[in-house]
Amino acid sequence: MRNWQESVRLLYCLLELERSAVGVKLLKTPADFDRFSGIELKKPINYCQMVKAASRGTLLKADSAAFACRSGARVLGIDKADPANGKGENWARLGLYRDAQVSKGVRESLAYSEEEQYGVGLAPLEKLSEAPDVIVLITNPYAIMRLTQGYAYHFGMPSSIRMIGNQAVCLECSANPFVTGDMNLSLLCIGTRHQAHWDKADMACGIPREQFPYVVDGLLQTMNAMEGDSEKRRIEEKFRAAGIEEEIRYRYNYYMDC
Repeated sequence: MRNWQESVRLLYCLLELERSAVGVKLLKTPADFDRFSGIELKKPINYCQMVKAASRGTLLKADSAAFACRSGARVLGIDKADPANGKGENWARLGLYRDAQVSKGVRESLAYSEEEQYGVGLAPLEKLSEAPDVIVLITNPYAIMRLTQGYAYHFGMPSSIRMIGNQAVCLECSANPFVTGDMNLSLLCIGTRHQAHWDKADMACGIPREQFPYVVDGLLQTMNAMEGDSEKRRIEEKFRAAGIEEEIRYRYNYYMDC
């Protein structure tokens, strides 16, 4: 399979993204934190705002004190204490679910990281020299469709898709792929849409490090079968600029042979 840099180059050629894909690197120790090259946050912000900043080109890192919304620190294993919502009590109080039993069931089904971490580093993929733990893309439904097709080319039916429209960027796109080792999708949540100001049409995807080169290869292998000619012309221009040579078949895709 292709190396990290080749996979990143292909990703940006094959998908038309509005912003950079974001690499999430979990940092287990203070030494790991110090080694990560990025701006150390001095004022707390939400994790999804960190991801938004990274998608715009910023390299940054955050320890527990830098998380304004504690959900991000909690699901990533940076601060696992959950005194107010360990059994979904706070969500029931807020009226997110019908009753305490439903809220408790939701809380128990979520994939929080059990690994203790000191902090997290985030960066645009193209600025990382090695693969991070999770790759987060917040983009349009067409690109998410293609990522799903790329995943399915190698792995078949996604078996770990879990979303509840809550804790979208921190849990659904970051902690869940890290814990399960499997890609997850998200429709985002009200919190991140208000705090990070994503577009209404945006949705998201989180891919664990081990699957990323296969998903990108799947995008390439399904390009001719799935894409129309206009999209193939865009990809061909990107390939030419990047010095990538791949065969592109025009006036062909799978539904012509159905």
